[in-house]
Amino acid sequence: MKPLVTILTPTYNRAHTLPRVFDSLQRQTFKDFEWLIIDDGSTDDTDLLVKQFQEKADFRIRYYHQENQHKFITFFRGIELSEGTYFSPLDSDDALLDDALEVLVEKWKQIDDKQNIVFVSSLCQDQNGKIVGDKFPEEPLVCSIFDMRYKYNVKGDKWGMGKVEIYKKMELNLEKLSGKGFIPEGVFQFQFDTLGFHYCINKISRIYYRDENDEQSLANQFYDKKNAFGLAENYKAFLNTYSSKLWAHPVPIFRNLGGYLKFSATDQRGFRKTISELNSFPVKVLATLLYPVSKLI
Repeated sequence: MKPLVTILTPTYNRAHTLPRVFDSLQRQTFKDFEWLIIDDGSTDDTDLLVKQFQEKADFRIRYYHQENQHKFITFFRGIELSEGTYFSPLDSDDALLDDALEVLVEKWKQIDDKQNIVFVSSLCQDQNGKIVGDKFPEEPLVCSIFDMRYKYNVKGDKWGMGKVEIYKKMELNLEKLSGKGFIPEGVFQFQFDTLGFHYCINKISRIYYRDENDEQSLANQFYDKKNAFGLAENYKAFLNTYSSKLWAHPVPIFRNLGGYLKFSATDQRGFRKTISELNSFPVKVLATLLYPVSKLI
């Protein structure tokens, strides 16, 4: 019998942090879930550790090992392998509060299909119990990702649960993105706003561990030149999703256009390619005008 929820954890050399993920899943008050672990080419003892988890777990654990493809591609392999109706990504260095899955599943049960909800979003806290970012101004807050950030000014990491079928509706050229290194999650997350709304609650569900000294963390390397391809794709995804917001919200459009031009130049895409991949004519015009100074941004 297939589980109601799939929890996906992409992992790379995180045998030292996976036990706290497992422990938090073992403590869940909701049990109708599977834990899908995709090992993205680890060279530590992740495989042996997962076998120990499987022997002790009171829930299903599926483990797959692959050659290193980076998190973005691994994430969508997880979507394809998922057997649940609902889906939550959980990083290999995080943990959940004991009732996290129960709360999110119950919220989904209360939501009417007519509301066109694509994701139930909740709060995170760090390992010291401090909320990461801002609370939502009301509960529930039903809104787009764009409005969450630019209308309600809600910042900081959030965590939650979507439907597998929604992720499968996203239009992505995974072949083009494969082998390109780090790809920010915005490349797919912005597409949520083309498919429906977020249902936001002020319930803390995830514990976000600030492992500042962890050499595997990308937190301090996000804007590194080596990530130029992925960053350019992220800014492009924003512009192509929200170009209609140009006149009502020019500041975020200009900021993302600046980022797109800067990292497209770093990625050596050239003028024709940089401009042609933008869908909006007004944004193309702005990009053309700003392109000569893109290397100075």
